[in-house]
Parts: sequence; structure tokens; C-alpha cells
Amino acid sequence: MISILKKINMAFIPITIDRYVATYLKNNPATKEADLRKQIQFALNAYNNGVKCSRGNDIWIIKSASVGNGCFTCITGERIPEDDYEIATAIKKRENKKGRRHINDIDPSKIAGFFDDEGYEITMHSIKKPSLCLICKNNDDQYQ
Repeated sequence: MISILKKINMAFIPITIDRYVATYLKNNPATKEADLRKQIQFALNAYNNGVKCSRGNDIWIIKSASVGNGCFTCITGERIPEDDYEIATAIKKRENKKGRRHINDIDPSKIAGFFDDEGYEITMHSIKKPSLCLICKNNDDQYQ
């Protein structure tokens, strides 16, 4: 079971928009770069605004740009992506939500702390420490 979960978490191959556009145009020379970038940006904006597929999952930006908003499963019919690209910033955003509680899932009388714009709890473990902070004299002080 753990190996399946690892495969799901690591399934998409992260790619920048610029690199994806270059690769796509190489394989599809008739496509206009400006149109492709506009479609990707439209799908990325939808993703960042919380648009979900009909199943309630995050949309797959790269393919949603060409076929409409859908998750990997909606678009391909497959459960787990293998060797499929996704915009790197979307992968990072998905990883940041794993293991975090959503404000709607918490008993209202027990809500405390900080939440991001999407309603996910912000904890000390959900924010990576910047590399410069590792050399700080207060590195071991959790209250700094």
C-alpha cells in the first residue's frame, strides 16, 4: 500500500510552462505559441481559483488547457498518471496541502490558529524553512 501511495504522490513529472511550451511546439509546429500560452494560463488561473473537475478533484492544467477543465482521471480514464507532465507550481501547491486540515473539517468551537486563503491550516511543518535561516543563531529556537 505504501508503494502505491508513493507512486501516486510522485506520478506527475514537474515541468515549467516555458519548457512545456517549447516541447509542445516542437511536436505540434502548427500551433501558435501565443494561443498555447493563453490556454495554459487560463487553465492555471482556474486551478489557482479552486476550479475542480466534475469529480471534485484538482484539474490537470496541461491537458485542461486543450480539452477543458478535468482531472487526470476525467481526461484519460486512468487512475494514476505515469510519465505525464504537469506544471511544476501546481505540483508544489498540491504537496503543500497534503496532511493539512481544512477549516470546514474542523469543529467550529475548536478553530484556532492560522489558515491560508483556501482554508487550509498553516502549521510549522507546512512551511519550509528558507536556507538562510538554517545558519541563523536562533535556528534551534522554535519561537523565533
